Amino acid sequence: MATKYSDENPTNHFELTEQLIHSTFERIIRIATEQRDQLLVQLFGMKQDYLRKEVTRKKQIADLEKLIQQLMETNIQQNEVVKFQEEQMRQTRAEIQKCENETPIPIPSLNTEGLDSLLKQLEMLGFIQDIAVLYRNKTEHIRSIGGKGSKKGALYYPLGLALDGDKIYIADANNNRIQIFSTEGKFIHEFSKGQLISPYGIALHNEWVFISDWRLHSILKYSKTNYKLIKRVNVYIPLGLTTDTNGQVLVADCNNNRIAVFSSDLEYIREIGKDKVKSPRDVKMNNNKIFVADNNKINNIHIFSKSGDLLTSFIKLESGTLIFLCFDLHNNIIISDYLGNSINIFTKDGQLIHKIKCNKPTGIVVNNNFDIICASNSDNVINIY
Repeated sequence: MATKYSDENPTNHFELTEQLIHSTFERIIRIATEQRDQLLVQLFGMKQDYLRKEVTRKKQIADLEKLIQQLMETNIQQNEVVKFQEEQMRQTRAEIQKCENETPIPIPSLNTEGLDSLLKQLEMLGFIQDIAVLYRNKTEHIRSIGGKGSKKGALYYPLGLALDGDKIYIADANNNRIQIFSTEGKFIHEFSKGQLISPYGIALHNEWVFISDWRLHSILKYSKTNYKLIKRVNVYIPLGLTTDTNGQVLVADCNNNRIAVFSSDLEYIREIGKDKVKSPRDVKMNNNKIFVADNNKINNIHIFSKSGDLLTSFIKLESGTLIFLCFDLHNNIIISDYLGNSINIFTKDGQLIHKIKCNKPTGIVVNNNFDIICASNSDNVINIY
């Protein structure tokens, strides 16, 4: 029932009015308090979110700087790392500044997608797999093939090597033959015994095997299918040899101070480096460039263009002799230092990464797993590192 107010009872009227006002204000205060509490909770949450994101952002930047610092410590392609660091940090700071200008709550500059992009960039630069650490872990050989002797599977003064998948071709010099082993050390086949005197270098191309024999003064071409001799040509002191993508054969013609170039049919074509190399021991192709190991007084690696122009000379062995060289998948240069009793790994720019002890190393190759396979002609074995 509605309350009835009467002018005849003023005291009762004022009391009722006072109660009504009091209850109304209590309700208003309660509502305001609830709204204030909600706002405080919301502001506290925003503050915590801000702090979390700021910490995340700083941690990501710190992790990035730590990663780049670790990469720089490998001392491989340092200039590229520094440039990459400066560019990445510039982009990161620009993103942070942009976010802070747009919103009072900073957003992490490197989210999952950004980190994935960073890893892809690093992978493209070749830094994900730390080549220096990989090679520095190679100190002792994990397996040896051969041992001195003349029977099948034994070796006597091994020189050049060639790799064909999981097969190793070995110039078994003092046994006057070529032997083939699996990379696991199993003997597979021997050929050319009786046709060779002292085989030195081996090169493979398609279905052919090319062999240099320095005491026979010849280069010989064999079939890889049945190992029959196809052709032989005279070269006075032929040492290391290789083939290019067209099947042309490049030979370190030692006493003539040049690289002699033959067709795949062993027809003479031209010479490279005449009077620019003094005593070439090996030659290899890499990225359409010709690398020559020159056993001169300063032990240089010479780089020629495919047309034969000398581009540069670098890498000096302080005490030793350049004998054979090869390349890994990242274009690092691996050299056998005969008198220095070591295998030397250099970057493509000629920076020394690591040395591995090996007694009188000669022929050398590297497979796709970065296993170094090197002949030791004093121990008469093939060492795998």
